Amino acid sequence: MNTDAFYHYLTGTRRALWATLRAMPDEQLSRAVIPTEGARCIKDLVMHIAVVEDGWFRGDLLGRPLVRETFGWKAPSSPDEYWHHPEKSLEELLTYWEAVEQDTLARWPELIEQAATDRRVAVDEDRPETLSVDEVLWHVMQHEVRHTAQIVQMIRLLGNVPPALDLAFFAAR
Repeated sequence: MNTDAFYHYLTGTRRALWATLRAMPDEQLSRAVIPTEGARCIKDLVMHIAVVEDGWFRGDLLGRPLVRETFGWKAPSSPDEYWHHPEKSLEELLTYWEAVEQDTLARWPELIEQAATDRRVAVDEDRPETLSVDEVLWHVMQHEVRHTAQIVQMIRLLGNVPPALDLAFFAAR
């Protein structure tokens, strides 16, 4: 499967996930299910998935302002501000994620063009590892798959039925 097809798969499965989340009560979406300093609730993971795509694709690959800035959201100044978002409404978070997706789709040709180059991107400013642009695209997409799997598990733990997000189900449509 190529990069275009996989991102298309993600945009399609997002709709099913978002519909399920919109049907859940806010109390469940905000409930800390995972006892960690990181993402604890579904809303935390929704924000994290969108922020990672926004940061890597716009900031790191394209050198553009983040979509987050159009929402008036400043860069987090602490781990708590980065990870925890139970006070935000689901609609606010999904509107942000949709805006990130729309911007990604609009800039997709530029991202794919960069993926054909030899350019490397630092994984972290404090570490020596680098990734090719193509590896960054796949990292961000795989990152979403892993965290949506966490969301699916949280949906189950909260007593709800999650959508089928596996590629096999999506491809069979």
